[in-house]
Amino acid sequence: MTEILCVVPPFSYGKLDSVGPKCPNLGLGIIAAVIEDLGYDVKILDCFGLELTEEDAAKELEKHNPKMVLLGSSTANFRIAMSVLKKAKEFNPSVITIIGGPHVTVNPDSAFEEKGVVDYVVINEAEETIVDLLNYIYRKSDMPLSEIKGIVYMDGKNKVRTAERGVVKNLDALPMPAYHLFPMDRYHSYGWLNLGRKFTTMISSRGCPFKCNFCQSSLQAKYWRQRSAEKVFEEIKLLYDNYGIRHIYFQDDEFAVNHKRVIDICNKIRESKMDLVWECLARVNHMDDELLSAMASSGCKSILFGVETGYEEGFKKINKPITCDMVLKAVRMAQKHGIMVKATYIMGFPWEGEEELKATIKFAKEVNADLTFFNLLNPYPGTPVYDEVVANKLFEQPENFDGHIIHGTEALIKTTKLTSKQLLYWNGRAILEYYLRPKFLLRKLSKVRSWTDFRANFLGGNDLIKMAFKKVLAGKGHGAPNGFAKLPEEKPEAIVEPVMEAVVESGK
Repeated sequence: MTEILCVVPPFSYGKLDSVGPKCPNLGLGIIAAVIEDLGYDVKILDCFGLELTEEDAAKELEKHNPKMVLLGSSTANFRIAMSVLKKAKEFNPSVITIIGGPHVTVNPDSAFEEKGVVDYVVINEAEETIVDLLNYIYRKSDMPLSEIKGIVYMDGKNKVRTAERGVVKNLDALPMPAYHLFPMDRYHSYGWLNLGRKFTTMISSRGCPFKCNFCQSSLQAKYWRQRSAEKVFEEIKLLYDNYGIRHIYFQDDEFAVNHKRVIDICNKIRESKMDLVWECLARVNHMDDELLSAMASSGCKSILFGVETGYEEGFKKINKPITCDMVLKAVRMAQKHGIMVKATYIMGFPWEGEEELKATIKFAKEVNADLTFFNLLNPYPGTPVYDEVVANKLFEQPENFDGHIIHGTEALIKTTKLTSKQLLYWNGRAILEYYLRPKFLLRKLSKVRSWTDFRANFLGGNDLIKMAFKKVLAGKGHGAPNGFAKLPEEKPEAIVEPVMEAVVESGK
């Protein structure tokens, strides 16, 4: 019997499984480390990393027979997370179930919609809350349950929400994630960036200083906090020396807020002479030459910029304080320093029609990032854009959250001007227009340096283009414009695969 089992629920990127990254859940990893430091027997079951199905997860639960199941959930895997907890209760009605994460932080009532599945919901950051909760459960403290901050529970028929707990202010005081409990050989970067190196992620800060109206980050993390350069490098060295990690992806919502800290981290990596490559997410308005030079010289190979829209009014409406000029300047600077640029765009904000989507596609081509992701809007509970979608009755699919994949491969909503089918069409068209440009294809091929590199790009590109054709074809006959109307009425595989095979053959 396992005393405490921390579970990462099963998850899939759907049609983009071949290119989606596979990363450890470091939030749960830190919680596991806190629990371990308290002296409890704790294990992590990473269903995502191990590629387990819901049925596989159920078998593992039965095998572990835990006394307590602790699980973190995003909106995208909330239904599956609840299914896992329900199975745990079926196997052992006395098991204690705890759920946390961004979805229940903004919508704790959802965890109690089915009676008897969840015992405790943890709101916001859980490191301090879990200590108090375990002390209560295991009778190591006299603190009443009602005085434990940051939880929701049922007291008979009454739902009790205790006082809010503040965020962890000193991130350096937290233990390192319990990497030894994860299947560290199962993780990889985006398919296009899989360099064949042993890979993992890190988090060097929490929160975001901005308040974009579609993002859940600020709802849970409240404000931006950082770990010191010394503590970040200590974790890098642990991963490098103990786990053979040679590729790190910093998952911070905004890695480059404090330039001095980032440059200090870069200097420590460079001075150590580590054979390390790394990636991060950053804001275009936080870039300058000094910073990018330090990042490139220490092994930074890729930066992801969340651009989101391609017209000035769009930035204002989503409350993102950047401009088109800032985007162009940051991308050119990064590329000048030899750093691959990934840019993300969101299509289908409630007010958008053909004019706005065309503007975004046009601007994406002008930006000409090395990789560009056109995502369909996923409205997350608790965000202003979600409230706008609900107020205008724009949901076109059941609101069960199954389609809330982070990359937005399906159209969950319509806009005030376009149907969900039309959004699918424009999303597919954006991908095809961007990636099938001869200029882009030639540039991409010119940067291929190995068979591993070529294979990663080929597999990812093949799946992406097939998915784009499916979306365009799905929009035909549903009010979509006729720009791509002459596409044959056949399976996308029949269109794409002969072309891709010819590319492979020519590569040989």
